[in-house]
Amino acid sequence: MVTKTIINGLCSKYEFILTGVNMLFKHLIIISLILSTSVFSEEIETRPEIGIDDSFLGQKVDLDLSFFDESGQPITLSAASEGRPIVLALVYYNCTSICNPFLNAIVDVINQSPSAFLPGDKYNVVAVSFDPNEGHEIAALKKQSYLNLFEGKTNIPESSFRFLTADSSTIRTLTESVGFKYAPDEAEGFMHASSLIILSPSGIISRYIRGLYFLPVEVMVSVTNAMEGKWAPTLRKIVNFCFVEEPEGRGYYFNFLKVTGVLILASIMITILVLTTALHKKPAISNENEDS
Repeated sequence: MVTKTIINGLCSKYEFILTGVNMLFKHLIIISLILSTSVFSEEIETRPEIGIDDSFLGQKVDLDLSFFDESGQPITLSAASEGRPIVLALVYYNCTSICNPFLNAIVDVINQSPSAFLPGDKYNVVAVSFDPNEGHEIAALKKQSYLNLFEGKTNIPESSFRFLTADSSTIRTLTESVGFKYAPDEAEGFMHASSLIILSPSGIISRYIRGLYFLPVEVMVSVTNAMEGKWAPTLRKIVNFCFVEEPEGRGYYFNFLKVTGVLILASIMITILVLTTALHKKPAISNENEDS
């Protein structure tokens, strides 16, 4: 009897201890969740916004902003454009990630474009470093390395393919005016997106062409619209549908069969719709005649 009483007492004590430990464990879990949630929320709030804000489409960029050319001489965007539309590329020259493929894609577009639609004739390419620590020396080296990649395009003036630098104030004004959002990154230099920004001769943002691969046809259409002062969202889906790259990679041709097929199919569907509507209307007319 005494032993049973002792055992019951011990069980009660252990049950009390286990209950206390349970409660403590639950509280610790709740506290951990609250702390982790607050830390996660803080990370979200402090995470920099990276990308391209295309709501700036149709707005005007100040072409009187002054930069430095490859020789260290001051130059405005207006002077760099030489009265033509600008294909603007925001990069930094020491970039080890997407900037080189991005600039390579611009060279690929030029190499695949017809001789009647090249920089120095229809538009000018202007690369601008958004790293204020980069000077004209690296810009000159970068420019020369890309000029060497042109395939048989010997008639492109060097003045139509610019690599510019600037101070932090000018860079901030330009990037903010075109909706280009980036942030420093200790590991990679800068976190940023890539997009061609097409400016009209008067500085209007005519189009954004995002990515690391560009269709020559899309660039040609965009530049033509910029020359006329027009601005519109990207045409990539339409261009991808209507044009096909040649197997040898020498250029693009209009996909006549696909486009014609779609037009014929659309015509058939419209015809069926019209005939169906007409047939449904005829009985109604005959019924009205019978009633009369």
